[in-house]
Amino acid sequence: MHPVLLIGWDGASFDLIRPWVAQGKLPTLSKLMEEGVHSSLLSTIPPWSFQAWTSFMTGKNPGKHGVYDFFRTPVGTYDLEFVNANQRRGGPTVWQLLSDAGRQVVSISIPGTFPPEPVNGVMISGFDFPGEGPGSHVDAKGMYPPELCEELQSAVGRYPIDPPILKEMEQGHYDVALKRIIDTIREQAAAAKYLIRQRPWDCFMMVFGESDGVAHYFWQFCDPRSPFFVPESNGLQDSLLQVYEELDRQLAELLSLTPPATNVIVLSDHGCGGVSDWVLFPNVWLKEKGVLDFRGTASRRLSRLREAAKHWGVKSLPTFVQRLLYRNAVRALGRFESRVRYGILDWSRTEAYFDENPYHPVLRVNVRGREPRGIVEPGASYERLRDRLIEELEGWRHPHTGERVVEKAYRREEVYCGPFLEEAADIIPKWALCQGNNYGFRLSSKAPPAGWIARIDGPTSPYCPRKFCSHRDNAILVARGPAFRSGNLCDNDGDECPEPRIVDLAPTILSLLGLPVPEDMDGRVLDELFAEERLTDAAVPSRRTA
Repeated sequence: MHPVLLIGWDGASFDLIRPWVAQGKLPTLSKLMEEGVHSSLLSTIPPWSFQAWTSFMTGKNPGKHGVYDFFRTPVGTYDLEFVNANQRRGGPTVWQLLSDAGRQVVSISIPGTFPPEPVNGVMISGFDFPGEGPGSHVDAKGMYPPELCEELQSAVGRYPIDPPILKEMEQGHYDVALKRIIDTIREQAAAAKYLIRQRPWDCFMMVFGESDGVAHYFWQFCDPRSPFFVPESNGLQDSLLQVYEELDRQLAELLSLTPPATNVIVLSDHGCGGVSDWVLFPNVWLKEKGVLDFRGTASRRLSRLREAAKHWGVKSLPTFVQRLLYRNAVRALGRFESRVRYGILDWSRTEAYFDENPYHPVLRVNVRGREPRGIVEPGASYERLRDRLIEELEGWRHPHTGERVVEKAYRREEVYCGPFLEEAADIIPKWALCQGNNYGFRLSSKAPPAGWIARIDGPTSPYCPRKFCSHRDNAILVARGPAFRSGNLCDNDGDECPEPRIVDLAPTILSLLGLPVPEDMDGRVLDELFAEERLTDAAVPSRRTA
């Protein structure tokens, strides 16, 4: 049994990586791809980080683990709650399964791991940790065992959650923000290198979130196709590349500290791509379809004030104050967020509504007896409304280009299954975010304009994005080591090879470390990644048997 090293680059995309590999810019990852096997990796629907990483660590779909987004809407309310590991249900993570079997684990910075779970090894929480103090570092409450915090601080310094860059970016100091991103990678990697040397481990996992953050905030400097492209960017045109190059350097240093026979996996939770200058307002579209209505002028003004207050707080409050609020006033913040999103809706005349998040909105039906002020009767009326809305969504077209707005609309039971299905939205649209050489459109949760679509006419537009990149379905998967084949992902035997999914990683990790896969996992062991000799020699059942 060989050890397993997993390195996550949050939001990493082969659309970025392949050209850089071809240019020799990422030599470490390039060598892994050349010597091992690589493939795109299908994220969750929608491709949200909390949902995806939780599905990764459990091997289950959200209907079984209960994590759908950064927020959850408890059944019977319109309120929102911030999500962390306390909302993850439905059985143990892969780290707990490994620990229970006597394997030693290290888990660092995986989103959705606060509070950290007791493991046979160490765990450092991800960015959902509500840190206190300037600089946003993980303290003892975000580590297991708690005494690890003092040990790390003495050896390599305090462990950063994420780089505090929003104020610098608002002030136009992008070079300072970029330096902080790269410095954060180095500080996090220093802790990983310390632990990889000082702790025994069978499975070591770390996620770097900076590949996602830099794409969101610096895309407009790097992509000439973006409608927000800044051609005179004072050296920022390679900002994404600089971050990936740093990740590649740190990957090389981590690999140098591992045993030669280590099985190495590099993955992401979703891909990334640019946003458009076309803005859609989905709830305004629903109003035009006659299934939603807004409250009066006073409520709209109050909604704008709430929205402005939220963005002022994100932009102006020091990071440590924001995290202090998150730690001590999380319920009040969740209620405030629900008022920001839903404060302008007239529930007495709203049959269905989008949840008004600005990334991949999902659609909820206002059901009588389920929602506090629901008006749609459950049963046949509910199903008729869903059928109608799905037909409308799949027929929705961009008025200027004629392109689809929604690739496909799913009933929730087509995407999820399990005991927490009732917590999912009723309809899950797969938004057509990338169309040919264009970026389709972006989505907005701002207070509605006159119609459901608008075009951004410059950086002073109220709808100009703060983030210039959004998530895509296809993540990355690269694997090299004694267990893995090299070359093509699948045998050239004429059979179609199923695309690996992010839920397949937990079963595959268990198999690599000689453990059976629990029956209730939705993922499968990715046997197509394995070398023939491992498939021949492996005696581990792919499922736990009675």
